[in-house]
Amino acid sequence: MVLNKGTGNNSSSKDVYGPYYDEAKKLHETNPDWYPNPDESTIVKGKELKEARADYQALVRRGELEKGHHVQGLSFGGENVSSNIKNTGESTIRREQIDDLNLDFYHEMGYGKENAKVLKIHENEKGIIVFGNNPQHTEVTVFQNKVLKWQRENGKR
Repeated sequence: MVLNKGTGNNSSSKDVYGPYYDEAKKLHETNPDWYPNPDESTIVKGKELKEARADYQALVRRGELEKGHHVQGLSFGGENVSSNIKNTGESTIRREQIDDLNLDFYHEMGYGKENAKVLKIHENEKGIIVFGNNPQHTEVTVFQNKVLKWQRENGKR
């Protein structure tokens, strides 16, 4: 995977992940399809990150890149290339399209708000459409957000 060359950023991977470096390393070793190699990470922020996100949206809009999860997040030096995108299988469906189903479980199971007009769905590994977000994607995002929060609290972002 090719990484962004963060402008003026000479951070080591331990500076990027801080107290979460060992966990990031282990997560990558056990699940490299979803977790990036922390030793290939850098901090991308500000104008550079904003431009990378805008580029991603434009590529998806034009159909030049599949929408999905960046394995190496843009804020961690990842690029907008197919090899860095993991299909989450996530989508939405309007409640009115499946009005004949009893959807009381949706809120009760924690998938979303009670009486939601738009319901979250995803395709699991077996190709079955199920309600809620992809749990693997959620797990990865929660970890990334924990690292990003640490970076902000420590003046790195």
